[in-house]
Amino acid sequence: MALPALLGMGALISFASRALEWLITRIASRFTSRLAGVLVWTTLYITLLVALASTFALIINSINASLPADLANGMGAVKPDNLEACIAAIYSSKVAMWVFQQKKQLIDWEQGRPVI
Repeated sequence: MALPALLGMGALISFASRALEWLITRIASRFTSRLAGVLVWTTLYITLLVALASTFALIINSINASLPADLANGMGAVKPDNLEACIAAIYSSKVAMWVFQQKKQLIDWEQGRPVI
C-alpha cells in the first residue's frame, strides 16, 4: 500500500517545485526590470551632468582664451583658480542627492510603501 503513495510523491514534488520556480521567476523578473530602469536613468543622468560640467568649464576657459589680454587679466582677477573644482563639487552633490532619492524610492517600493 505504501508503494503507490510514494510513486505519487514524485509528481507532487515536481508540481510544487515548478510552482515555486514560477513564483521566484516572476518576482525576480519584476525586480530586475525595475532595477535595470533605475540604473539606466541613473547612468544617463550622471553622464548628462558630467557633460554639462565639462562643457561649462570649457566655455569658461574658451572665453578666457579668446578675450583681449586686459579683459582676460581682469576676469582672471575675479575668477578663482579652483572654479572648475567648485562646479564639479556642486554637481557631484546634486548627483549624490539624486542617487540617494532613487535608492530610497527603490527601498520603499520593495517594502510595499507608497512611492511619492
